[in-house]
Amino acid sequence: MAHYRRKPDMRAATWLRGGGRAWSELDLARLVAEGIPTSLLGEAVEMGVLTREEVARLIVPKRTLAHRKRRGEHLSPDESDRLARVFHLHKVALRTFDEDADKVGRWLRTPNRALSSEIPLDLIVTSGGARLVEDVLVRLEHGVYT
Repeated sequence: MAHYRRKPDMRAATWLRGGGRAWSELDLARLVAEGIPTSLLGEAVEMGVLTREEVARLIVPKRTLAHRKRRGEHLSPDESDRLARVFHLHKVALRTFDEDADKVGRWLRTPNRALSSEIPLDLIVTSGGARLVEDVLVRLEHGVYT
């Protein structure tokens, strides 16, 4: 499936950065299916949501990303889905940890007993893993420690 160059959807960029109105599930599904602009990966790194190494390991390999940027293509639907999960869980973690980005970064990158000592960020690559991470964050937010 070809991804053609087009202007980034500024509403998408705002949502993915954690701002703006809440998107419906249908809006998000459409955005992911169309492909998220590769430029938002750079913003994820600038914001400290992911490192360049994490982008390559969790979202899209470096060579593939370079190829897409050269051709002006967007991320694939699978890559877009992983990136959207990362942004969503980062936003949930910020809420859980009172907007403390440093604490969120440490929590997402540290083995967690509630996740059988898995690193939360590593689980985000699948929808099932992302649900597990979100469940732990919601329990923490409500004072349920496991």
